[in-house]
Amino acid sequence: MAYPNYSNNRGGGGGQNQNRSSQNQTFDQLAETVKNECFSTTYTELLKMSTTEKLNDVLKSVEKFVLDFGVKVSTSQLRNVYDKVAKTKSINELKLIRPQLAYIAGRATTDKDNIKKFLAFIDSLIKLVDSEEKRKEFKIFFESVVAYHKFNSVTN
Repeated sequence: MAYPNYSNNRGGGGGQNQNRSSQNQTFDQLAETVKNECFSTTYTELLKMSTTEKLNDVLKSVEKFVLDFGVKVSTSQLRNVYDKVAKTKSINELKLIRPQLAYIAGRATTDKDNIKKFLAFIDSLIKLVDSEEKRKEFKIFFESVVAYHKFNSVTN
């Protein structure tokens, strides 16, 4: 059964006429955009930051990621997520943070596209965590994200 379109063409209409580039993309698609833009050469090193020989390049990529996509995420939101990440004791506890990332992305009011991409990329990395070692490496990655976010929120 087809449903009628009740849009009154006054700019409302449920947003059908608005340009929302991330609206029709999945979290995975948004994450892929970030991966290509910020981590094209360092992606495989993100969950092994404590042992990589490309650490300077990885950190440069993390800083670019935060500058390009994360500066509009509030410090308190990021710290709340980080605190939960830091307290995780199992892979499942870490993965249970993923819905919270989606919730924060859905609540974004300013710079919505970039915030969604930022959180989608973090979500995509959590999906890759399948061992205790990777869980610890994700914490290291996230610490660097929080550090660059703090630096850039103070200087901007």
